Amino acid sequence: MERLFTNILGTPVVDDDFKRPIAFVRDVLIDPERGNLIALIVDIHRNLVIAPVDILAWGESIRVPAHDAIVDGKEILRVSEVQKKNIRIFGNKVETRRKEYIGNVIDFSIDSQNLTLRKLFTAKSFLGLLRYDNRIISAKNIEEILPEKIIVKGNTQPVYEESKAIVEEAVA
Repeated sequence: MERLFTNILGTPVVDDDFKRPIAFVRDVLIDPERGNLIALIVDIHRNLVIAPVDILAWGESIRVPAHDAIVDGKEILRVSEVQKKNIRIFGNKVETRRKEYIGNVIDFSIDSQNLTLRKLFTAKSFLGLLRYDNRIISAKNIEEILPEKIIVKGNTQPVYEESKAIVEEAVA
């Protein structure tokens, strides 16, 4: 099942023994080279994370075996390496190899079964208020994820919404 980043934020993390939330997801950390989820961040300031191997089930909440599943991000080598690079997906600029600006990432989806990046949802914006030129980019079209931008293959197409006009006849 695909889960949107914006829906993952705030998901409760539940201890398998007590069935009560012990934390809430505040961010996700994606490996920029492989596109895999490498950690769920539950405390940004203290850098507390949950490794994917500690996730027992992922439904309305994320079930972990015990409170000990929440560890310092520095204890996991790959997590600390990616955090030092400061590579973000959400909000990052998306371009093609030919420097064609596609937009910024407004959301992305993760497959909750194999914990991989599936899609990027991008849009251009006007003054940060009006979004236009929405696109959905499959993860297989991503060529490189850098700190300042994400480079994709140049064959992405805009996504158009069908609009329905309601016309009222004036009674004369």
